[in-house]
Amino acid sequence: MLLSLSIKNFGLFKSANVDFNDNFCAITGESGTGKSMFLNALNLFLIGNVPQNLKTSEGSVSAYFTVNDFIKEMLREYVPFDGDDLILAVNFTPKKTLFRVNDTIVPKNVVQDISKYLLEIHSQDSNIALRDENYQNSLIFKILRDKFPDYFSDYDKGYQEYLNLKRKLENLPTNKTEIFRNIDILNYQIQEIEEANLRPLEDDELSARFKTLNNIEEIRERLVESLNILKDRDEQSIDEEIGYIVYNLSKLNDFGFTEEHSLASSIQEQITELYTLLENRLSELESDPEELERVSERLNKIIELKRKYGPSLDDVLKNLNKFKIQKSELDEIKNDFHELEPRLYKLKEELLELSDKIIGKVSPFLNDLKSNIENNLKDLNMENSKIDWKIEKLKEPKKESAHRITFLLKTNPKSDFMPLSEIASGGELSRIILAVEVVLGKNHAIDTMVFDEIDSGVGPRMADVVGNKLNELSKDKQIIVITHMPQVANFATEHFKIVKSSNEETSSAIIKLSENERLEEIKEMYGNIVY
Repeated sequence: MLLSLSIKNFGLFKSANVDFNDNFCAITGESGTGKSMFLNALNLFLIGNVPQNLKTSEGSVSAYFTVNDFIKEMLREYVPFDGDDLILAVNFTPKKTLFRVNDTIVPKNVVQDISKYLLEIHSQDSNIALRDENYQNSLIFKILRDKFPDYFSDYDKGYQEYLNLKRKLENLPTNKTEIFRNIDILNYQIQEIEEANLRPLEDDELSARFKTLNNIEEIRERLVESLNILKDRDEQSIDEEIGYIVYNLSKLNDFGFTEEHSLASSIQEQITELYTLLENRLSELESDPEELERVSERLNKIIELKRKYGPSLDDVLKNLNKFKIQKSELDEIKNDFHELEPRLYKLKEELLELSDKIIGKVSPFLNDLKSNIENNLKDLNMENSKIDWKIEKLKEPKKESAHRITFLLKTNPKSDFMPLSEIASGGELSRIILAVEVVLGKNHAIDTMVFDEIDSGVGPRMADVVGNKLNELSKDKQIIVITHMPQVANFATEHFKIVKSSNEETSSAIIKLSENERLEEIKEMYGNIVY
């Protein structure tokens, strides 16, 4: 909703500030005072351009809005946004133009995209949202979904599954042959590692065993020599010598050598223990060429696997798990190649059928909408104008439905129905849109509607009907109307007048009228008519 508009050095407006209420605002003034210039100022946000002839000096146009949830969601795509307040600004000089959203400089297309859902300007060649067939379709289905949510519940569940399947299918690799080749490679790698039946640290154990078997004669020699030194040689051995020491120290126990005797006894026991260990190892030591060959082959196999999938044995085992996961994922993709397309096709057909049923159920309501719009057209002296729906069945399901619904219109009985987007613009189109918007009410996303030529070509009696329709619409939307007809201005809850003064320099101003001033302005607009 537009709360305030500020204009500086834009055409005839050197400095103008206008605060609007949220109901029905009328703007009047003599021809040539700047009503079109005021409209151009608002239109800057929609067209994204400042006419070159108006960029003679530094100037700006800024608008302060409060916004609904629909706009808030849209804004977050462009700028950081929190709260309900929004300021759009256009600052210009003869050489450049800058666009801002809440003090953030943005490209002009951002302001254009946001603005077309903030305000709707009904004037010659205006590009209003309701002429956009995509918007028409979204709006109609919003109304239908709000009115009949249960009709769409099965469709929405199916459509979400359809999206998931479609996304999954789109993410599948395009080269099926490559997938099958990778599965074969992984099968070979997994089989090769699993057949080896590896154990953690097995390579270290085998390496140690290989060294033992490969140096068995040297080991035997050194063990025998060590056993001789400990006990087995003919001359005095270590065991005998330590025995003498133990004996001597035992004789000195009473003289304070208890600790030394105990240590010597412990050494003697350890020598005996070491001898036993070495003796056992010697007895276990056998020269087995077959075992050496087996260990060598096993070690070579592990070395080969480490080279291919390592570098360590732990890496080989980790890669085995990784290969299994990759194969599982590729097997799933392989199955998807065979299963997704049939499932997607079946679900698509189900959604198309559900959408047919929905259209059948909502048809009576659509007919009621059509009748209500046509009744409003009759009230606006357009009884020959007829509204219809163009309902197209889509080849692919969409979020709203598998159908597309747009407006068709004809303005006389002999003409064919035409898309609303192709109807000539101007006062006639403004009244058609007004008839539609009065019926659509709050469902229309745009909160602020500006009408310029809506009373063009109508007489006083019809102007009264137009004013009444605008007043009815103002219960749901903010209405700003630029008018020459007092009958229309009479319905406004707020009245502004644009006046032009010629002192040193010709300029225009926008004045908010008091109640007495408003009544006086309306009398002047009626002229000599007494009311």
